[in-house]
Amino acid sequence: MTGAKMVEVVIYDTPTAASSGCSCGCGHHQGTAQAHEHEHGDPLAKVSMEMQAKALAMTLEAAFPGRVKVEYINVLQDPRGPSLPQTSLLCSLAYPTPLVYLNGRGRFAGAIPAERIREEVGRLLSEQ
Repeated sequence: MTGAKMVEVVIYDTPTAASSGCSCGCGHHQGTAQAHEHEHGDPLAKVSMEMQAKALAMTLEAAFPGRVKVEYINVLQDPRGPSLPQTSLLCSLAYPTPLVYLNGRGRFAGAIPAERIREEVGRLLSEQ
């Protein structure tokens, strides 16, 4: 499909950071209000971000067949993690995990809002 419009969605996550401290060594995550919120205030807290990313990929594929690529990156386990700027952002607590990027631009932090992402992907595809 040469010239086909595509949108890349990348979800950067630190899944162990909220519960046991960030293994990147920054030590800022353990016992934070963010961790408490993830455990008690979010009904999706028990569903891993990786599983939510897979569900998002299926949703976007159904809405935009062959036009969206979704990638989930656990920055603590991925070999690229130490060199990614998103790892520093997550460990600095500047933004809550996960970070959702669309076509290389940060768009969402703290959750995977599937409907809002679908809307943004639709806008990006219509602009290309």
